[in-house]
Amino acid sequence: MTAVAEPEAVPAPAPTERAARTVQRHAVWARYRRSRAGMIGLVLLSVFVVMALAYPILIRTVWSPNLYDPEFGLDLVFVDKVVVAEPVDSRREVALAAAVRFDPTVQIGDTVRGSVGAGFGAAHLLGTDRVGRDILAMLLAGAAPALAIAVSAALTTAVVALTFATLGAYFRGPVDLVLSNTSNALLLLPAPLVMIIVGTSQYREVFSPVGFGVLYGLLVGGGAVAVVMRSEAFSTMSKGFIDTARASGAGSGRIIGRHLVPSLLPLASVSILVGITGAIVADAFVSFTGFGPNRFSWGTMLSWAIAFPDLNGPGPTPWNVLIAGGLAISLLAASFYLVAIGIHAAFDTPQR
Repeated sequence: MTAVAEPEAVPAPAPTERAARTVQRHAVWARYRRSRAGMIGLVLLSVFVVMALAYPILIRTVWSPNLYDPEFGLDLVFVDKVVVAEPVDSRREVALAAAVRFDPTVQIGDTVRGSVGAGFGAAHLLGTDRVGRDILAMLLAGAAPALAIAVSAALTTAVVALTFATLGAYFRGPVDLVLSNTSNALLLLPAPLVMIIVGTSQYREVFSPVGFGVLYGLLVGGGAVAVVMRSEAFSTMSKGFIDTARASGAGSGRIIGRHLVPSLLPLASVSILVGITGAIVADAFVSFTGFGPNRFSWGTMLSWAIAFPDLNGPGPTPWNVLIAGGLAISLLAASFYLVAIGIHAAFDTPQR
């Protein structure tokens, strides 16, 4: 009986470059998911994205602009107030100096009709400030410009810092001298102060949130962040895999794009955090001081709560407005910080 020869085993085909990249992306995402801080930051950031998308939908479909516009929407109730010399509770008392502007014959002890914000209720889940502006509407309306500033600042900071660091470390010589001196000069320009100067200029009305973030990213990315990443780029250029790439005939573009930049990504993620949190706080600071463009932001919300607490005289500190606006600024900055931790954990693996 003739033996039948078994077919030779065919070796499995080598994975294609696209398949290898897919496997690498899955591995990066798996490492990111293992970072609890990174996942918490992603959830927080998703909440702010939903807030930014929700406001224009609600104001066009459900909410009346007369009540829920963050600047001009007012929901007031009218109550009787007692005229006193120095009011303690603005919901029940009104200063004589304020009352005589409407009725010159009024005296201390008289009862007059006054208005206050509607406060907490089914129509205002987070309440209103004392002049009737809805706090939830202000939070939702401020989310979109804050995210625009954060994202534009992050991208600009990353691009500028990576460009300065990689070009200086690779070409060295005159290129590195020019870039390093530029970084040193930018270190002398405090970004919040530059934003105030721009805010008081003739261009303040055309300074959009994206423009604000780009300018902040240029200052920070070309300054402090570029200085930090430059030292890491020089360290990376001295490693063996760079020499191997050069020996194999790789050009400058391939070495920078395929070897140097990926090695800097863990540090770049933390550097992006610097640009984002700084831009968010700087925008709030400029808006709070009143030197920013005439657009609504969370900093404007805090400024109104302190500068214009009540139209009829002093009253209790509007903690509901201050806490809501302050938490929004802090949590958005924290979300990017936590996401940066996750990105660092995903990319910070042993090098070749």
